[in-house]
Amino acid sequence: MCGGKNNSTGLLLAMVAGAALGTLVGVLVAPNSGRKTRKKIKEKTRDLKEQAKHKYEEVADKVKEEYDHVSSSISETAGHVVDKVSDEFDKYKDQISAKTAEETKAIKDAVKDQKEK
Repeated sequence: MCGGKNNSTGLLLAMVAGAALGTLVGVLVAPNSGRKTRKKIKEKTRDLKEQAKHKYEEVADKVKEEYDHVSSSISETAGHVVDKVSDEFDKYKDQISAKTAEETKAIKDAVKDQKEK
């Protein structure tokens, strides 16, 4: 999970940086007036901001989905563990109760035999 998150974040940053650099180079080498160049830079910056926002939302949604999935899996696994421990506890409790009853009966019988002698 962590590796996927880091890869997505790195990919997002690389895409934004690459798009920004490509846009900047394209605008700076294009033969336009200063006003047109500034306008293009402003438009491209706005476009890149929207693209970054969209990618961020996509990554955030994927992270949330993964978190929900992992959280659900952990809860389910914990429930199974609790059930298994409870079942094993009940089994051993029943065995101990049966063994205690046997030993109590054996002691009572031994005491009774001693009294009869």
